[in-house]
Amino acid sequence: MNLPNLLSIFRIVLIPVFSYVYLTAQEQPWFYIAALILLVSGLTDLLDGLIARKFNLVTQLGKILDPLADKLTQAAACIVLGIRNPGFWLILALFIVKELLMLAAGVKLYRRDHRLDGARWFGKLYTVVFYVIMLMIVAFPNLESTWVFGLLLVMAAFMLFAFVMYIPVFLKLNRRDDSR
Repeated sequence: MNLPNLLSIFRIVLIPVFSYVYLTAQEQPWFYIAALILLVSGLTDLLDGLIARKFNLVTQLGKILDPLADKLTQAAACIVLGIRNPGFWLILALFIVKELLMLAAGVKLYRRDHRLDGARWFGKLYTVVFYVIMLMIVAFPNLESTWVFGLLLVMAAFMLFAFVMYIPVFLKLNRRDDSR
């Protein structure tokens, strides 16, 4: 077990901590603490990838743990924010549809013994946008609903953009495998 994998596991462990702190928060300092936990998770996501690549610590386990930690964190954040803000259920539904379609495409490529080398720039961009918007909404729960709605639209747009950008990547890999 190397450091990047331990950081991914740490991110998974932070999920119930973040969820509990956010869902039980009643006063502003607790919302800041929940946002801080989410920020630590996001920074740890960045750090584990940098360490893995810089020190050649990329492992098969890490290729599973890192995206799993990402998806679990994003899903949990959408769920707990949906509990406090009904507008998040639409984002959660969009997230689930996107992830299920990407999982199906990934399984198809895996069965053909082909794998993606990792997240593309547009997937990373969406992740950054996700964390920035989530941090704003978590840290400032009294934002006006129009601001929250606008932030959700921005996040949804980046989510859809990343999904649409992955379609040609999967199609290209699928065609290349069909021509073998």
